[in-house]
Amino acid sequence: MKIKSVLAVVGFVGMGLSVNAQSTSTSPYSSFGVGNLLFDNNIEQAAMGGLSVFSTNPYNASANFFNPAANRDLNVTSFEFGVNTQLSQFDDGSAVSKKSTTYISNVSLAFPVGSKARAGFGFQPYSSIGYDLATITENDEVRFRNDYKGSGGINSFHVMGAYNVSPELSVGLRANYLFGDLDRTQIITTQGLALSTDYSYQARLSGFQFTAGAHYSQKVGTNKRFDIGGTYTLGANVNAKIEDMTRTYMLMENVPQNIDTIQYHKIYGDMKLPQMVSLGASYRKDLHWMIGAQLDWGDWGAYQLDEDDNSNIDTRFRVSAGGYWIPDFNSYKSYFNRVTYRLGGFYEATPLQFGDVGIKKYGMTVGFGFPVGKDRDASMLNLAVELGQLGKANSMVIRENYANLKIGFTLNDIWFRKRVID
Repeated sequence: MKIKSVLAVVGFVGMGLSVNAQSTSTSPYSSFGVGNLLFDNNIEQAAMGGLSVFSTNPYNASANFFNPAANRDLNVTSFEFGVNTQLSQFDDGSAVSKKSTTYISNVSLAFPVGSKARAGFGFQPYSSIGYDLATITENDEVRFRNDYKGSGGINSFHVMGAYNVSPELSVGLRANYLFGDLDRTQIITTQGLALSTDYSYQARLSGFQFTAGAHYSQKVGTNKRFDIGGTYTLGANVNAKIEDMTRTYMLMENVPQNIDTIQYHKIYGDMKLPQMVSLGASYRKDLHWMIGAQLDWGDWGAYQLDEDDNSNIDTRFRVSAGGYWIPDFNSYKSYFNRVTYRLGGFYEATPLQFGDVGIKKYGMTVGFGFPVGKDRDASMLNLAVELGQLGKANSMVIRENYANLKIGFTLNDIWFRKRVID
C-alpha cells in the first residue's frame, strides 16, 4: 500500500469528524423545510450541470455515489476530497447584501471487489440551514422588531455497493445514515420597551435513507457508447427529537433578565422525507468526449417534520445537460491536451413556494480536470465554477445571485492486487 493511500484513509477519517460542525449556508431560502439541498456527488459532475446518474469519468477512475450502479467499470481504489466556497448576493428590490461560506463538500473512498462488484463509503452535507433576517412591523403605533435566525443542517454518512449482472447491465444500492440538528429562533422585541419574546425550535435527527440504481451501457461501433442510468430513492421516516420553547425576558444592557418560560414541549416523532427519481442518458467516445442529459424529480410536497409543520414546499423538478472533452488523452507534447474540459447547465423548479409563486433556479457550470501523478492511475485535480440565480427581486421574493467555486482532488491507486514479482 503506497504512502498516498495511507494518507487518504487518515484524511478521510479526520475530515469526516470535522465536517459535522461546519457552516454550509447563508441563504434566507434555507429557512424552509430541511434547508438548502446540497449537491449529492463530486466536483467533476458538478462541472457538467450536475450530471451524475450515469458514468461521468472518461477513465472509469472516480466513484459515483449518486448512482452506485454507474461504478460498473471502476478499476482502481479512488479517494476523493472536495471543498466548496459560495459567494452570494441578495436583492429584495430595495437593498442588496453579500455573504459567503466555505465548507467541505465531499469525502469518499471506493474500490473494486473482485471483477464484478464495487463498494465504497463517503461523507457529505445533505442539507443546510444558515440565515439571519430582521423585519419591522407596526400595530396600533407600536413598532415590533422580528429577528429570525437559523443554523445547522443534515449530514450523510453513506455506503454503496454495485454488481455487474452482465457486461452491459449493473445494479447498485446506497444506504445513507442521516443525522444533524435543525435550529430556528424568532425573537420579537417591542421597540421602546425592554420586553422580548423568544421562540426557539430545535430538531435532532437521525435515520436511514435508501437509494437503488441501475445502469446500462451499450457499445456503438468500435469506440463509442450509449449509457442509460436511473435511481429511485425511497421515502424515509427519520427519527426526530424536537424541543419547542417560548420565553419572555427583559433586556438590561443587552443582557436577558427575569427570564420566564411560557411553554416547553419535547416531542419524539419522525421527519418524513420524500421519494425521488432520477433518469439520464449519455453518448460518448472513449477517452475523448461525452454529452448527456438528466431529469430529477422529488415529491417534496410529502415532507413533514411534525404534526404542526405547515412548510410551504412542493414538488422539485430539475433538468440538467452537459459533457466533457479531452483533446488528446495520450498527448506527450502538450499537457493541456490531456486536461478534461467540462461544461453544463441546469434549470430547477425548487420545492419552495411563496403563495402561488414558485421559486426557480438556473445556472451554468464550467470545470477542468488536471492530470496529476502517474498517467496510469488517472489521478486529477478538479476545479469547477457554478454561476446561478434563485428567485427574483420584488416585494415578496428575494433574488439570490451566487457563484460556487469548487476545488478538490481524486487520488487513485491499485489495492488488494497480489504482486507477481516482489
